Amino acid sequence: MKKSFTNIILPATNSKKFHLLANNLNEKYVVSMGWTPKCFCVGIIDIIDSTKTVAKLSQNEASRYYEIFLNIMAKTVNQFNAHILKTMGDSLLFYFPDTCYNDRKFGFLSSIECGFSLINAHTRLNYQLKEEYLPKIDFRVSLDYGNVTIMKTVDSAIDLIGSTINICSKINSLAAKNEMIIGSDLHEQLKKFDEYKFKQSGSYSVDLKHPYPTYTVSRKN
Repeated sequence: MKKSFTNIILPATNSKKFHLLANNLNEKYVVSMGWTPKCFCVGIIDIIDSTKTVAKLSQNEASRYYEIFLNIMAKTVNQFNAHILKTMGDSLLFYFPDTCYNDRKFGFLSSIECGFSLINAHTRLNYQLKEEYLPKIDFRVSLDYGNVTIMKTVDSAIDLIGSTINICSKINSLAAKNEMIIGSDLHEQLKKFDEYKFKQSGSYSVDLKHPYPTYTVSRKN
């Protein structure tokens, strides 16, 4: 059962110790949700079979393995004006603010070019891993677009929640190794651009009646 700290009853006392404890608990678990959902392009890059690989490494080797991956990918993402939301060891979650604000066309083009750059970083990533006698990494990239809710914690950290992020995570496993896949909602925003061509690659079953198409992306020659 999930515990709730909002209904904790402290012993009846005037001790400062208990008042400090109550304040710390309240601050730790308070978040502020944005009132109006906003639309953003979000992305996930996820290592394939990392659990099996890391099981064969020492703790120091595993830490370095993840450190190299996350740093190279984070630097690539940052080049396209994307903001990193979370690093989860074997994956990176990020979003593109310009797909909601400012020049949205620039934002959408940046998101796809970022995906291509992440894939192109595969060679550089594995060269560095090889130099340090660490296992090769293969990964998948997924991108999608849609409504998210902005969440801010008491320490001013920003997070996004919503079905768009959930679906982006789910469709990631449908991408081919070291390739990129996008969801149908992002495809609707991109299909008008002449720079790319798209091919439907399958679908994710949101429920029994509503399959959600996914697409691969390539540049036109």
